Amino acid sequence: MTTILLSAGDASGEAHAAALVRSLRRDLPALRFIGLGGPEMESAGVELIADQRALAVGGVFELGRSARGIFETWRAMTRGLREARPDLVVLVDSGGFNLPFARHVRARSRARILYYVAPQVWAWRPGRLRKLARRSDRIAVLLPFERDFYRERGVAVDYVGHPILDREVALPVPDDARARARESLGLDPCVPLLGLFPGSRRNELEKHLPLQLASVEALRASTPGLERLEAVLGLAPSLDAEWVGSLARDSGAGPPPRCVPGGARLMDAIDVALAKPGTVTVELMLRERPMVVMGRVHPLTAMLARRALAIPWLSMPNLIAGRAIVPELLQSEATPDRIAAALAPLFPERADASPSAAPEQSAAARDQIEALRRAREGLGEPGATERVAQLVEEMLGTDPS
Repeated sequence: MTTILLSAGDASGEAHAAALVRSLRRDLPALRFIGLGGPEMESAGVELIADQRALAVGGVFELGRSARGIFETWRAMTRGLREARPDLVVLVDSGGFNLPFARHVRARSRARILYYVAPQVWAWRPGRLRKLARRSDRIAVLLPFERDFYRERGVAVDYVGHPILDREVALPVPDDARARARESLGLDPCVPLLGLFPGSRRNELEKHLPLQLASVEALRASTPGLERLEAVLGLAPSLDAEWVGSLARDSGAGPPPRCVPGGARLMDAIDVALAKPGTVTVELMLRERPMVVMGRVHPLTAMLARRALAIPWLSMPNLIAGRAIVPELLQSEATPDRIAAALAPLFPERADASPSAAPEQSAAARDQIEALRRAREGLGEPGATERVAQLVEEMLGTDPS
């Protein structure tokens, strides 16, 4: 039986991997899939040999507490490679784990390697480019400027477009989306609503959630009309609502927010978003929701990042647009007062004016949303998942039976 080993170390990568598996299974039902992932990949038909929650940590100096989980994941994946002897290995994002794993695959297996959602070598640590090229048979990139970056450096890649355009979050936003989403989620139709997206990794929440809750309190206290502001947190599948509530209570920064599954419905329900850098900012862009981006990491991680970064922004809307269309407050600039000041102009002047329809947007929100609409064009055309599935079939080269 033809076997594909997949490795997706975070929630966004898992969503892309699961969609790819579903696409392949429609045409090639005899394929066997094993790998590193989570519940979405498992529901798509992947035999999980390692749980991605063990890798749910971001940053360099934040890795210490997760060292045991990372080691156990590595051992499970190398054992799976040895025992299953896959025909193809598909690596999805998560360069910190997958690039070293690609080297191990090269040394210990005859499997071909597809790197899907290649590491952002254009953003930081460009020295990884040659490693990526040596350790991959094909490299699939999502954005036009990524394709150009690789071509300028003599590395062949397959530009496939962004797979997020194949998901529900990319569907057109109806005029009554706000009212319908609030009704379906049981949210008050009248109050101003801020969506909190602190991340999908535990250490990201530990850094971001107390700061976000403190920013909510500062926003309520400083902005007329937002005294009744409510905050709702988009919960990643890799996290537990009870743990999030405990973290919020222990922080003392504010009352625990209501937690609901992240996704298109939540993004339609909110007026404004406060998000960490990452895929969620692309999802918010597609749902045409104004946002402020904030983030903090370990000071030593930040120091290394400043030396290695080759880009002026971290949020994808700004990178795609080539200019600052979304406010970014990072490290020492990420304070409750500054975050509140950046959020306030994005709310409608009468955010609680109508229970049946979205209130009129502020001028700042309208300007940002128009810029987000233009930036969306940089994501390419839908169909990325099918294009990657075609790459897989080409790399297998035989009838997978």
